Amino acid sequence: MFIPIPARNTVACTASAALCLSIAIHVQQAHGAVPTTAGSAVPDTSATDASILSAASLPPHFAGDDPEHVRDALAAATSSGPQPPTNPSMVSRVRRILSRPFVATRHSAQVSSGPLPASNDASRSDRTFVFVIPAAYGVRFESKKKVLSVDVSLAAPDQPDAVLLKREVHGQSGRKLVIAPEAKAKGFVQTIDTIQLETDAHANTSVRGRAVVPSFDVSRGSSDFAIVLVCSLEPPYLSDRIEHSDPTDEEPTDITRRTSTLHGHIDAVWLVDRNDGTIVTRRLRLVK
Repeated sequence: MFIPIPARNTVACTASAALCLSIAIHVQQAHGAVPTTAGSAVPDTSATDASILSAASLPPHFAGDDPEHVRDALAAATSSGPQPPTNPSMVSRVRRILSRPFVATRHSAQVSSGPLPASNDASRSDRTFVFVIPAAYGVRFESKKKVLSVDVSLAAPDQPDAVLLKREVHGQSGRKLVIAPEAKAKGFVQTIDTIQLETDAHANTSVRGRAVVPSFDVSRGSSDFAIVLVCSLEPPYLSDRIEHSDPTDEEPTDITRRTSTLHGHIDAVWLVDRNDGTIVTRRLRLVK
């Protein structure tokens, strides 16, 4: 029996409570967050350390790094012009990255096969970012065999070779509502903000994998599945493109598109349940 899972299932937590608490405290200390009590706001749970690769679980409601904060901090650090306010902790983190010379890691083509110097650990840690992408579709469970299958596309809509991290559309489209000459005057002005990740493995934007999950119980309640990408950012770190389209008969909307591309390497791909922080499976890979 195959059970398709749009985004709602529960997997029993496989890590000890002590380790979960340890990771949560580490994340809170990294951002100066205060542990929450009942009814208080959830702290910023962005990951800041490469040691997340060895974590057995994540804090509940783990959000990872906000791609917009990363993009804005990089833009502010590499531009001499005025910049909008950005997340202060992210700005400090990006400044640490740019203040150290880049050292290629093992996956880079120019690096030798020997071990990396210990002095480079801090630099690699600063460059490690964790992005959480909701997995609304593409997860299914074979109940008899207890096999969980994942097939999720992360491709950006306008650039299939890049991974879509975040996309926001502000404003209303005028399609079928107005004619082109009247679009702007009637307020059909739209901005599309896309943040994507480009890696050295072009076109590998589909996440696939199979895992036996004996403790999986589809009847226990709802889960919040997501794909977690653990990434190492590398030069040029960020490229930005802004395009403007005047209203046309086919698309009677005044559109400004900003496409921001982060550059780096994906070190790990996981399926997680954000409700309780369970790492459901690490046996995922990026394919075309």
